[in-house]
Amino acid sequence: MLKLLKYEFRKTMFPKLILLAAFVIMEGIFLYGHWTGKEDTKALGMGLVLFTLFFSFLLLGILSLVTLHKDMNTRQGYMLFMTPNSTYRILGAKVAECGLSLLIAGAIGLGIGALNFSMLSEVTKLITSLLENFGSNLVPDFPTLSSLLFNILSHLLCSVTTAYLADVISSSLLNGRKGNLAITFVLFILINYAVQKILTLVPDSLGVVPVFLLQGGIALVLAGIMYVITARLMDRYLSV
Repeated sequence: MLKLLKYEFRKTMFPKLILLAAFVIMEGIFLYGHWTGKEDTKALGMGLVLFTLFFSFLLLGILSLVTLHKDMNTRQGYMLFMTPNSTYRILGAKVAECGLSLLIAGAIGLGIGALNFSMLSEVTKLITSLLENFGSNLVPDFPTLSSLLFNILSHLLCSVTTAYLADVISSSLLNGRKGNLAITFVLFILINYAVQKILTLVPDSLGVVPVFLLQGGIALVLAGIMYVITARLMDRYLSV
């Protein structure tokens, strides 16, 4: 399992290094604004840091899905399924790699955010306005931001496993023929819609932080269920 995990990390290492470099550059803009006393530059840097963080989450999920799709539809990837590893371990390594990548990106983002919050002045208005997009009761404190980050990461991992399931169902039905990607997309939308309906059953009356944590936990459970279903389908229809 460890060898498979290292293999998955190596396949997506280059784009991750680019994302890390982008983080450094955006944080550099923020620090330059802080050291020079330029609030506009500081606000711009903080906005770019947040944008890079959320873009990184999205890109990491897409990279994981693209890797699985290539492994199922190219000769080079097909060789992976000829190794003495079960589909549960192969898919598990992909899910673990995606989860760890999202967790590392989240930890970096939270660490940079904590550092930047200690130097905030007018930038607090920017953070507050951004949080209003997620809910009017959100405040920029550590419990709220950390629970929001957990919620986002859990949702993303659940979305990735949803995309895995949709792609495997499509691949097992069409086996790389025309219309494969279109059916994958439709299946993803339908399954993801059902997942979101389940998550909205959590009552808002519990409070902001409990709702974020509970929805995140449910999303992880659903991700685990879809992982098992996907692995069983791969084992039955796509394994050598």
